[in-house]
Amino acid sequence: MLLGMGDDGHTLSLFPGTEVVHEKKAWVKAFFPDARDMYRITLTAPVVNNAAAVVFLATGNGKALTLQGVIEGEFKPDTYPSQVIKPTEGELHWFIDEAAASALQV
Repeated sequence: MLLGMGDDGHTLSLFPGTEVVHEKKAWVKAFFPDARDMYRITLTAPVVNNAAAVVFLATGNGKALTLQGVIEGEFKPDTYPSQVIKPTEGELHWFIDEAAASALQV
């Protein structure tokens, strides 16, 4: 599964503060996030977390602090929805550039 991460920490259509971030059973959800002013259909964390491998791509200065929060911060999925992507038996890989990595402490 190849995913990107937005400057706000969203992935797929799992946006900060939306109920779909906490979905535990459904594999797909349709919803209307007011902040985006359009209907969205998204895969949910349960289906993505069953993938054999998940790869995130994050590039640019605009993602540096968010990436630091996602990877090194406390678990706050309402702030950083990308944190709910944790493969149960598969692998998780991040491909990032120097700009996106600039706030990481490791």
